[in-house]
Amino acid sequence: MSQPVPAVAYVAEGKLYTRAPGAPAKLIDSPFVQGILDRVERDRQRSDWKSQGMAWNFGAQMRGPFAAMEVPGDRRRIRFSGVAPVAGGKELLYALDTDHVGGLFQHELADGFERRLYHRQQFRATDLARHPVDGTLAFSVQGADGTARLALMSPEGRGLREITEGDAVDEAPSWVPGPGNVLVFQSAGVGRNQQGMRTGLSTYAVMKMDVDAGKMETLIEPDHADALLPRMTTDGTLYYIRRPYEAFGVKVSPWKVALDIVLFPLRLVRALVHFLDVFSLMFSRKPLITSGGPPREGPDERHLMLWGRMIDARKAQKARTGDRQVARPRDVATRPPQPDACGGGAGQACPCVRPVRRRHRRPHRRQRDLSSRGRRDDDADRGGKPDRTGDGPGISGGEDEPQFR
Repeated sequence: MSQPVPAVAYVAEGKLYTRAPGAPAKLIDSPFVQGILDRVERDRQRSDWKSQGMAWNFGAQMRGPFAAMEVPGDRRRIRFSGVAPVAGGKELLYALDTDHVGGLFQHELADGFERRLYHRQQFRATDLARHPVDGTLAFSVQGADGTARLALMSPEGRGLREITEGDAVDEAPSWVPGPGNVLVFQSAGVGRNQQGMRTGLSTYAVMKMDVDAGKMETLIEPDHADALLPRMTTDGTLYYIRRPYEAFGVKVSPWKVALDIVLFPLRLVRALVHFLDVFSLMFSRKPLITSGGPPREGPDERHLMLWGRMIDARKAQKARTGDRQVARPRDVATRPPQPDACGGGAGQACPCVRPVRRRHRRPHRRQRDLSSRGRRDDDADRGGKPDRTGDGPGISGGEDEPQFR
């Protein structure tokens, strides 16, 4: 009876997948990653008001095309950087790398349980390898200065220690089958300038290291090629990938440099004109560049922004109050007809419904005294008496005007 082919686990574009024979690839989700994403989403919702309003939109318009190049605050670098099988393929050991926190985790394929082995700030581990006998973990730790060193750790996530040092990049460790603790890995020297900045790497060579004895030797060091991802079998056969060496950086043609120097004034003037054209469109809606392109039509962008804010405010008010419409007392003159409330006929108002009369505001006593005193003075000047019938200049008592008590 033939043994079943084990499933394959691999990392692609920073995501972890597993695939069984005859089945599609399956994405592995990490609860640790999901917790980070949920926390980022809560922070974004809590501070979302800072990116609202006219001032923020005005600033985005001022930044122009560079606003699209800005990375949102809620987007973080979260990727899987290494994977290794555990317990005969029933579990996976993988490394996670984020902007601030990194760690090693163990995942059970049966129930999806994740166990955290190790994590800390600015921890970036790649190229995991597990010893086939005692389970010792070997991996490469990325440094902030552009170097990488090999490190070992116990299967329980304890006893982290680095076993290589120097201004070099040591990656892709692999345990050699057989007795002892022997590793093969790829290594390249780092080139720096006078300021200490990294300027390039040498060719990758294959190194062999006896961890117990602390001895290291070079196995393969090509002149114009890189030796990558070494693997050694039990009989001592070495396998690696040979790749043509590519120098760090891009070669620049002197003709292109001269052309850039000649065209620099023209490009500077063009950039300045387009920069001022944006300001003219924003404040006066009149472009400085009128030649070329179709004419600009449609409503003003500033008005559209204001209308959008008004629509959002009305939607928020409607969601808060529902469909209720509050009528103002000034707009109500009569009560609506209710034909069936008190037995009225169809099309007839209820007999108990009466017109609502508007009440005039009664003036203040001091105002009435002043107005009466003024009218009495006028009557005295004319030699008459105040008329109370409504025909004279006194206080009107006719039917058209209300009488105050």
